[in-house]
Amino acid sequence: MEHQSQRFPTNHEPLTVGDVLVDSLPGTLFTAHAPEKYMVAAVFNRRPEPEEIRNILSSEVQEQLASSGYADIKLSIANRRLEISNTSLEELRDGLAFAIACALAQQSEKFQHHQDMTETQFRKDIDAETERSQSVQKLAKSISFGSSI
Repeated sequence: MEHQSQRFPTNHEPLTVGDVLVDSLPGTLFTAHAPEKYMVAAVFNRRPEPEEIRNILSSEVQEQLASSGYADIKLSIANRRLEISNTSLEELRDGLAFAIACALAQQSEKFQHHQDMTETQFRKDIDAETERSQSVQKLAKSISFGSSI
């Protein structure tokens, strides 16, 4: 009997954002030529799963940020980096970082719940298949082609 192997990234630690990547900032910050808004990159604590990426880039998160007063902010993800466009360090410090952290926590919780549900269903399916296979084997072993009854 063949089982299709499936990997579940269960019980990930919640996806969080750590430090700002200073190298990603415009070189003209704190000069007369500094842009008012720019892209700020920050590092995730781990590589986001594809479903997490879809969740973070969803309209739900964009609407959540907009309702917190950050309608012009655009999020993107590149490898382990969260790229926050059309912002500034000051805006992040003054509340945007918290709003993003709240949105990420909500999406991380949603992702983990979905993973838990998927794993539970997978285990139920495996148990049912194992039981079915054992029943087939038991029935097959009960058959005798001998002449005595």
